Amino acid sequence: MSPQEARQILLLYRPGTADANDPRIGEALEMTRNDADLARWFEQHRAFQKAMRTGFRQMEVPAHLKASLLIRGTASPKVIIPQTGWRSPVWLAAAAALFLLLGLAGVWLKPRTPDQFANFQARMVGTALREYRMDIVTNDMSQIRKFMGDRGAPADYQLTTGLEGLQLTGAGLLRWRNHPVTMVCFNRGDNQMLYLFVMNRSALKDPPTATPQLARVNDLVAASWTRGDKTYVLAGPEEPDFARKYLPPSS
Repeated sequence: MSPQEARQILLLYRPGTADANDPRIGEALEMTRNDADLARWFEQHRAFQKAMRTGFRQMEVPAHLKASLLIRGTASPKVIIPQTGWRSPVWLAAAAALFLLLGLAGVWLKPRTPDQFANFQARMVGTALREYRMDIVTNDMSQIRKFMGDRGAPADYQLTTGLEGLQLTGAGLLRWRNHPVTMVCFNRGDNQMLYLFVMNRSALKDPPTATPQLARVNDLVAASWTRGDKTYVLAGPEEPDFARKYLPPSS
């Protein structure tokens, strides 16, 4: 099941009903636990549905409506010429409230996807901390490059001398703002992992410079730099001489 198929299925999902027992809905719900973008969309969808339900419940029914319906039900059938009921203050207020609710929901739920490099770096490091499952497990870099290239992800990245000397364990295909990101995983020799994230420079509005910059992001050390048309983020546990061991020389 693709994320798009999961969204179409979840549009029909009604929380608190037997819908959750449906195998297809169950599969779609399970995908939200493993796909951050799908999970964020699902939360926004549920918030919108909740806001709509709340708005409809707050609409006041005109006091004369019940009596009017009862009278019409007992009267003999006749042609009724539409009056200006929808122009009455009560219905105008209700309509205005509904349109206001829809407008506010659009503002509140409009995706505010961060687009700065710091957001990209934090997202990638967070992925590493969650021990992201690799899409390809191999110690052959040529297989990883082919796997990524076939899927439109960066494949012509350059490894530093320090990374070339580490044991390659595999790679994963990630996405950030709909741009493919290549994650290459290395074992530094003590069962601690290093994660190299590569994305096209053009996908970032404020890419880092060619000179590597070190930062601490959550529980990992993260280094970032740009070479040619690629931007790199290397994340891993703190260790002595991290920069000297793994990073490219400063320009």
